Amino acid sequence: MRVQSRLTAVLRVGALVLAGLLAVLIVTVGQDFGPAPVVLRVGEAAPQTYIAPARVSVVDLAATETARSEAAAQVADVYRIDTQVNETVLEDVADVFATVAMVAEPVLPPGTTTTTGAETTTSSTAPGDTTTTSEPTTTTTLPAEFQPRAEQIILVKEAHNLLNDLTIAALVDLVNGDRARLEAGDTELFPLVRQEAVDIAKEYLSRGIQVPELGEVRSELVTLPPPLVLLPDELRGPAEAAVADVVQLSLQANEFRDDAATQEARLAARQAVPPKTVVFVAGESIVRQGDRLTEVHLEAIEDLGLIEESGEESPLRAMALVAALMVALAAAFVARTAADLWRRPKMVGLFGLLLVMAALASRVPELVARDRVELGFMVPAALFGYLAASLFDSRVAVLMALPVSAFVALTTGDPALVVFSAAATLTPIPLVSSVSSRTQLNLAVVSSALLHVPLAAAIAWFFYGSDTVVLSAIWGFVSGIASGVAALGVLPVLASVFGITTTQNLLDLTDRNHPALRRIEDTAPGTFNHSILVGNLADRASRAVGANPLLARAMAYYHDLGKTVDPKFFVENQFGVTNPHDRLPPAESASIIRGHVAEGLRLARAYRIPPDVAQGILTHHGTSLMRYFFHKAETANGEDLDPADYRHRGRKPRSKEMVILMLADATEAGTRALVQNEDPTSESIRELVENIIAEKVEDGQLEESDVTFGELTRIKEAFVDAMIGYYHTRIPYPGFPTARGGDFGAGGEAGGSTPEPEDPSQ
Repeated sequence: MRVQSRLTAVLRVGALVLAGLLAVLIVTVGQDFGPAPVVLRVGEAAPQTYIAPARVSVVDLAATETARSEAAAQVADVYRIDTQVNETVLEDVADVFATVAMVAEPVLPPGTTTTTGAETTTSSTAPGDTTTTSEPTTTTTLPAEFQPRAEQIILVKEAHNLLNDLTIAALVDLVNGDRARLEAGDTELFPLVRQEAVDIAKEYLSRGIQVPELGEVRSELVTLPPPLVLLPDELRGPAEAAVADVVQLSLQANEFRDDAATQEARLAARQAVPPKTVVFVAGESIVRQGDRLTEVHLEAIEDLGLIEESGEESPLRAMALVAALMVALAAAFVARTAADLWRRPKMVGLFGLLLVMAALASRVPELVARDRVELGFMVPAALFGYLAASLFDSRVAVLMALPVSAFVALTTGDPALVVFSAAATLTPIPLVSSVSSRTQLNLAVVSSALLHVPLAAAIAWFFYGSDTVVLSAIWGFVSGIASGVAALGVLPVLASVFGITTTQNLLDLTDRNHPALRRIEDTAPGTFNHSILVGNLADRASRAVGANPLLARAMAYYHDLGKTVDPKFFVENQFGVTNPHDRLPPAESASIIRGHVAEGLRLARAYRIPPDVAQGILTHHGTSLMRYFFHKAETANGEDLDPADYRHRGRKPRSKEMVILMLADATEAGTRALVQNEDPTSESIRELVENIIAEKVEDGQLEESDVTFGELTRIKEAFVDAMIGYYHTRIPYPGFPTARGGDFGAGGEAGGSTPEPEDPSQ
C-alpha cells in the first residue's frame, strides 16, 4: 500500500512538472526582449573577418563523416553458413539412397520355411486296446523373392518424383547388382556410391552457396559430374550422372548475409577512423568577410567566443518563473479543494494537459492580431471553461481562469486581452454545469458566444476606444462559437483517453438508438420498461438532492443489461409463460438471478459503457438478500440456512447516484408487485417506499455512502410523488370491455390472473 501511495505521488508530481516545463517553454519561446543577436549560418556570407586570438583545434565533422563513410563502404558483407540447411540437404541425399535400398529388399526374406504337420490316426480292435499311427513332419526352405526392376523404379519415382528416370534406373541397377557381387564374393558398390554422394554434397555445402549461385552450382554438377573412381568403367558413367542428379536436386542455398555482423564490422571500421581536425593558430584568419561560412568556421568562432551576446535574459527568466508559479498555484488549489481529483494521477495529468493547452492558446493573439488589436479577441479562452466544467467540476473550471489569463498576460502584455480571457473562461461554466440534454448543450454554446459580444465590446471600449467596439464584438462572438465547437470536438477524445464520463457521453447513452439500449428493448422488453421507469425515478430524486440527474438516468437505463443474456428467468419478462423458477431449487434460482450482475459488467465492457455508468450495474443490488428465494428455501428445507448464500455479491453504493439507483430499482419493482396484487393508494405507496428505504438502511447497504437522512427523506418524497403519478386512480368507464368481463376501473388495466409478487431484489 505504501509503495502504491509513493507511486501515485511520483506520477502526480511528474505530470505537473512536465506540464510546468511545457507551459514555460510555450509562453517563452520566440519572445523578443532586446536587439536581435548576430546570427551566423552555414552557407551564408561572413558579416566580418574573424581572426583567431588564440590557438584552437576544431573537428571537421563533414570530413570526418566522409572518411568514416568511405571506410565503412569498403567493408564487404559478412556471410554465414546455416548448418540447419546443411543437415536438411544431407538428409535429403541419404533419403534417396534409403528409398532405393528399401525397394530392393526381398519381399520374402531368404531362409523362410514352411512346415507340413504330422497326421495322426487312431484305431481300436477291442475294448481297451488302441493303435496310433503318425506321419512324419516336412520342412521346406523357400528362395528369397524380390520385386521386379520395373516395380522398384516406379516405387522410387513415387517417393522422389523430381529425380531423372535414368538416375533412378542407374541406382536400382546398382543396388540389384550388389546381390550378384555378394554371391561372387565382391564388394558391394551401392554403399560406396551413397557415401560418395554424401561427401560430394558436404564439399559443396562447405564452400557456401548463396541464393544467386544455386542455379550455377546445380548446372555445374549436371554438366561436370564428380568422378567415382571406385566403380568399374562400365558402371561409372551412369552412376556419376545419377549421383550428380541426386545431389543437385537436394542442394539448397546455405550461405546468407549476416546483417548484424556486417553492421558490426562497418561500425568498427568507422570507429577506427580518427576525427579530422582543423587547427587555427593565434593571429590566423578563420574566415574573411564575404566568404561562405562552414561548420568548421562556426565552431571555431563559437569556441573562441567571437560572437557577441545580445538581448536580455532577465525578462525571459522572469516570464518563465511566472508561468511555473501559475502551474504550481493551480496544482496547490486542486490539491486543497479537490482532494478526490488529486488522489487520481490520471486526473492530475489531464489537469496538467489543460494547462499546457492554455499556454498554447495564449499564443493565438500573437499569431492572428499583428497590427489589428481587435483580432486579439480571437483567443479561445472559453474553451477551457467548457473543458474544465465538463471533465472536472465548476471549482476547477473557475480556477482555469487564473492560468489562462496569466499566460495571455505573459505572451501579449495586453491588459484588455487579460481581462477578456479571464471573463471568457468563466462565461460557459454556469451554462454547461446544468446541461441535461443535447439541445441544452448546443444552446449553452450559442448563449456563451452571445455573451462574448457585450463582453468584448465593453473591454475594447474601455482599453482601445470606441472605434474598435464593433470589430471586437464580432471577433469575440467568433471566439465564443469556435471555442464551443472545439470543446464539442475535443471532449470525446479526452474523455475516451482519460476514461471520464462527460455530459456528451451521458447524452449518447440515454439515446434510445444506443446499441446496448436497443438490445435491452429487443430481447427483454419488460426489463426495458422497468429500466425506463427507474430512470425517471432516479432523475427526479437526483434533482431533489443535487446529484447528477443525467448520470443517474444513464445508470438506471443499463443497470439490468445482464438480464438480456437469459431474460425468461426475470419476472418482468414472463408475460404469458410459466415462471421457470417454479421448477428450480431456490439456490439455483438465486445463482441465476445473481449472475445478471456479472453478465451486465461483461456486456458493459463489450459496448464500451463508461466505468461511472457501469458502476450502477455493480452496485444496484449491493449485497442485498434475495428474500423471495431465501424464504422459499427456508420453507422447503425447514432448516437453518446461511443468508450469505442468498445475497447478491456486488458492491455497496458510495455516491448519491448509486444510492438513488438502488432505491429506485427496489421501489419500482416493489410498487409494480403492489399494483399487481391490490389497488394502490397514496398511503400504501408511501408505506412501501418507506419500508424499502428502511430495509436498505437496516441491511447496511448505504453504510459506505455519504447520503444523509435528510437527503433520504427528499428521495423518498420524490419517489412517492412519482409513483402516485404513475399509478393514479382512474374512474370506471361503463361498458368498457376488460379481460375479466368487467369495466376498466380504478387500479389501471385489468386482465389475466394475478401473478405472484415479485422479489424486488430481482
